[in-house]
Amino acid sequence: MKTLFVSDLDGTLLTSEERISDYSLVRLNGLIDGGLTFTYATARSLNSAAKACWGLRQIFPVILYNGAVVMEPWSGKKLYNNHFNDGQLAFLKELFQRFDVWPLVYSFHRGSERVSWVEGKETSGVLRYLSRRKGDGRLNPVRVREDVAGDEIFYFTCIGKREDLEGVRQAVENSLDMRCIFEQETYQTDYWCEIMPRNTSKGAAALAVKEYLKADRLVAFGDGINDISLFRAADESYAVRNAVAELKAVCTGEIGYSEEDGVVKFIIKNLGKYR
Repeated sequence: MKTLFVSDLDGTLLTSEERISDYSLVRLNGLIDGGLTFTYATARSLNSAAKACWGLRQIFPVILYNGAVVMEPWSGKKLYNNHFNDGQLAFLKELFQRFDVWPLVYSFHRGSERVSWVEGKETSGVLRYLSRRKGDGRLNPVRVREDVAGDEIFYFTCIGKREDLEGVRQAVENSLDMRCIFEQETYQTDYWCEIMPRNTSKGAAALAVKEYLKADRLVAFGDGINDISLFRAADESYAVRNAVAELKAVCTGEIGYSEEDGVVKFIIKNLGKYR
């Protein structure tokens, strides 16, 4: 049987320094060179994930933006994109205006990925996000909301205080065709409200990659609420010890902490049964 291993990044494969440890990097590359089918599913963009995974053999499609996009990391070719329709966008525009929320808007414009936002309306969390991405060719500041456009808008990220985002979260969750992931940032105190079409998920994207690679079995690793759909899609799922209780409730088993190279040590220990 061909097994596809899919790991979340932040809090799972990455350390608190937002990188793969030297131990995991060397051993994971050796496993991939030896035939291991391994990729990741993350809320990050390709640019951000590539920096965090610098040095990793990325020879399989990767899952980005919590499943909204699947790309070839070596070419940037888009294999899958689940974007909003006009009705959803109109609903969200009114919602952001009502609650005075100014999101980051992710889109493809003439085939190129963009991250747009209204200058002067940034929260401290958005400013921190932007400061860590200086020189990123995707960044597209605009003057007013109406200037935010794209051929395919597929994702919104609102970063701020929990109480400032709660109204948006409730309205999206009450809608019939959209969903949000509402979590505290892994390494900060801000909350992220990430909005996508309801059928966008890491799980759906992982199944698409599994079919694309003609794999027979899916084994997943994660730590957060946004990994629940991935775990439910997997044949086996393993939560790192630092995972949230909601994820541990649906996992096959528990492995070591992210800081202890739990994912790679599990694969090394159990690889024989997946061959």
